[in-house]
Amino acid sequence: MNTMISILLAIMSNVYTDNTTREIVRQILLSYDHFEELKAGDLAKNSFCNTSTINRFCKTIGLRSFTDLKAHMVSSHEVRKAQLHHHMEITAEDNVLNRIELLTDNRFDKKKFIREADIFNEIIQKSSRVVLIGAVFPEAMTLHYQEDMIEMGKCVYTTPIAKELIFPVEDPDAAIILISFTGRLFSYCKNTFHEILEKYPNTIVMTGNQFNDSDINPNFFRLPFQGDDEGNNTVFIEIMRYLKWHYYENYVKDKETLQ
Repeated sequence: MNTMISILLAIMSNVYTDNTTREIVRQILLSYDHFEELKAGDLAKNSFCNTSTINRFCKTIGLRSFTDLKAHMVSSHEVRKAQLHHHMEITAEDNVLNRIELLTDNRFDKKKFIREADIFNEIIQKSSRVVLIGAVFPEAMTLHYQEDMIEMGKCVYTTPIAKELIFPVEDPDAAIILISFTGRLFSYCKNTFHEILEKYPNTIVMTGNQFNDSDINPNFFRLPFQGDDEGNNTVFIEIMRYLKWHYYENYVKDKETLQ
C-alpha cells in the first residue's frame, strides 16, 4: 500500500476529520479514474469550498500544491495498477476458499458462500459508490479491500461511527455495507439501522448473527463464524481477499482499466 489512496482513506476513516476535509477527500476518490483531467477549481466547487482550501489541504498531507497532488496520484496509480493485476492473477480461488474452510473448522458452506459473493459483487458493480459502516476494527481490516476496489474503478470508503449510525450519503444508488460480526451494532442502533435499510435498497449486511426479526430483509452476506475473536478476524481478511478477487475476475479482468 503506502500510496496516496492509503493516506486519503485513512483521513476518511478518522472520526475527527472535519466535514470540509472529508468532502475534499470524497471528491478526490470519486474522481480517481479521471483525476489527471481534474482542475483545482472543479474539485473546490464539488467540495463546496475554494481553491485556497484545496491548496491548504494539500499542504496538510505534505504536498506543495494541487499540481503536486495530481502528480503523486497519477504516478501512484500506475504502480498500484500493475501490482493489483499481478496479485489478482496469482491468486488461486481454491486456495482462498480452502483457507476459509480450515480457519472455520469446516463449518463453511462453500456453495452458499460463492452464491452470496455473486450477489454481493453484482450489487457493488451496479452501485454509484460503496460506503462501509461498522465498528472500528472490522473497518480497519477492509483498508486493503478499499484501495484495491478503487484501483478497479469502484469508489469504496468508510464512514466512521462516533456515537451512532449515520446516513452516509445522499445517494440512493450507493451500496451500503453494514459490518457487524456479532450483530450487536444493529441491536444498539436498531431505529437507524431500519432507516438505512429503507433509504438504501442496495444495503448489504455482513454478519454471523442470525436475525429473527421479520421486519429485517436486507441483502445478507453471511460470515461463516460468530463472535469477534482473533481467529475470526483472520477469516474476515480472507473473505475480503476473496470478494475483491471475485470482483476482478467477473468485472475487471482483461478490461481497459488494467491494461
